[in-house]
Amino acid sequence: MDDWDDDFGSAPAVGGAADPLVDTEYARLQQKYTDAGYREGITDGKLATLQEGFDGSFAASVPRARRLGQLRGRVNALLAIASASSAPARTASGRGVRRSASAEPEEPAPAAAAPSAELIARARGLATTLASVRRDDVLPPDLERIAHEKEEHGDDPYDGVDVTPQREMEGLEGALAGLGGAAAVPRFDGRREDALLDALEAQVVELERALLA
Repeated sequence: MDDWDDDFGSAPAVGGAADPLVDTEYARLQQKYTDAGYREGITDGKLATLQEGFDGSFAASVPRARRLGQLRGRVNALLAIASASSAPARTASGRGVRRSASAEPEEPAPAAAAPSAELIARARGLATTLASVRRDDVLPPDLERIAHEKEEHGDDPYDGVDVTPQREMEGLEGALAGLGGAAAVPRFDGRREDALLDALEAQVVELERALLA
């Protein structure tokens, strides 16, 4: 037997435990699945955190936002009723209806008392006040997010609030409202969140009693 036969006989079997390619392939697959598991773990962790944050934010914001929307709807409905009731009553012109000369005139139905101008002004003022309430007035601040963003920005001047188009518009509206003087800006006496909503709802209930009684 020559040297070539000796080398062939001593070579490790392809795919066997002594084959170096097996170790290389095993290491490659191990690294691949480790990376995939790491990515899946990161994704699952992010999703779990996002879901927890969403659940907390939903429970804190949606009931208050819904309550504010209901108050706005109630006041606008009251304002529409008051405006329609205060309009001059339209008399029937008899258009398209022939009445005989001997027919007795119909007695007009007693009309309900029209709302006073003071009540209508109150309804308009309350509608304006409710329209000026911002989400930051009724929603609790996210202290964890604010602290995190301040840590990220360090000593740079930063107010702790993300700059979004909606917040920019709210700031612009507030600045424009301030041009009319301090009297034009509704004051909430430092009340926020549920305390502010309770005070506004009390005004709505009082207005409902005055207009619908």
